[in-house]
Amino acid sequence: MQIAEALDEFLAEHKARGSRPKTLRYYRCTLSNLLRPYLGQPVTDLNVFLCNKALQAVAERNVKPATLAAADRALRAFTAWLYGVELLPKNPMQGRKRPKLRWEPKQVLSQVDIQKLFAVAKADARYRERNIAILHLLLACGLRAGEVAALQLSDIDWTQSIVKVNGKTGFGQVPIDRQTLQALRRYVTHSRKATAQVSHVFVFNKRPITAETVSRQIARLGRRADIGRPIGPHICRHTFATAFIEAGGDVFSLKRILRHTTLFTSMQYVHNSTASLRGQMENGSPIRGLKL
Repeated sequence: MQIAEALDEFLAEHKARGSRPKTLRYYRCTLSNLLRPYLGQPVTDLNVFLCNKALQAVAERNVKPATLAAADRALRAFTAWLYGVELLPKNPMQGRKRPKLRWEPKQVLSQVDIQKLFAVAKADARYRERNIAILHLLLACGLRAGEVAALQLSDIDWTQSIVKVNGKTGFGQVPIDRQTLQALRRYVTHSRKATAQVSHVFVFNKRPITAETVSRQIARLGRRADIGRPIGPHICRHTFATAFIEAGGDVFSLKRILRHTTLFTSMQYVHNSTASLRGQMENGSPIRGLKL
């Protein structure tokens, strides 16, 4: 069996197990690019030396550490599966050290940046209400672009102030604040133009928008607001998470709101909030209040 054939079987098993489409795309794209020069070779050629060579080629492209870690993670899953179904006598990635990840503070928007974004959104007479509602969901609730695009009218609980979301980590419920609820109501009541057959909340030309549309729109708002750096929906998510921690929120609640699969991911926003840490250090200092 060739490596390409084994990869098809690996993806087919993931699909049969119910893996999400985004997971399948991640494995397909990452492994196809990583192993492209070797796809025609027998699967038994996938030894420790070939794995090292493939990952070294990625590292030589000067990619971000997270990109290299993603390639390493996909290759580990593939080789572990090959060993498990006895297509390989030994797992070539077993015992291999993982790439080092350097921690870097996540970029967030300042309050001035946020005010600029809303000012630009309000100046757009055609899409004012839609873009304001989207900004509220991204910045005040931490939703992902795909979750905003997939939002259905039936997902909004107007009484309990909750939205049901379907993101890359599955289904979840996210509480929404009063301002966001009002922005959603204004858009749905006054500006949403769609046929009765369209149940999505956000539409463009009477058709549901896509996650790519949300990303492009936020990037466009950022350019018009002269933020000074490229922005997208995920920087809004980072901004929400950091502000939540700085306001005294706990990481366990943040994990639930953002629907992270691991607490480690949520913990990154605790590290990101140096202002919050400084305040806690001052309050908990053993020499606080002493005359020294």
